Amino acid sequence: MDFNGRAAKRLESENLLAFQLFDDQDQVILQGVVKTIDISRTGISIESFDPMEVGRKIELTIGLGENVVKAKGTIKNCVNKTEKTYHVGIEFEYLSDDDLNKIAMVYPEILS
Repeated sequence: MDFNGRAAKRLESENLLAFQLFDDQDQVILQGVVKTIDISRTGISIESFDPMEVGRKIELTIGLGENVVKAKGTIKNCVNKTEKTYHVGIEFEYLSDDDLNKIAMVYPEILS
């Protein structure tokens, strides 16, 4: 799937997402389960208890109903929202067409 910037419509979502965050040597430096905030064709926002450095690579496994979607991305922003939470913006670098269709089964507007 080709990603061209943030022109995609954001859709509110509240799903569980497992992640692995990588350092510059492709070693896992943080992993866990977080909640999604919103999703689009080009990326996803999550709520995390840990800050995530902009530019880091991340692998995602998103639970959507009975389906699981896998994606790879890059941290684009990380904003401290409360004393204990961060909102992290992730741009997808890889999301298969099959996985995009799985997302569309739950969020049909993602294709518009």
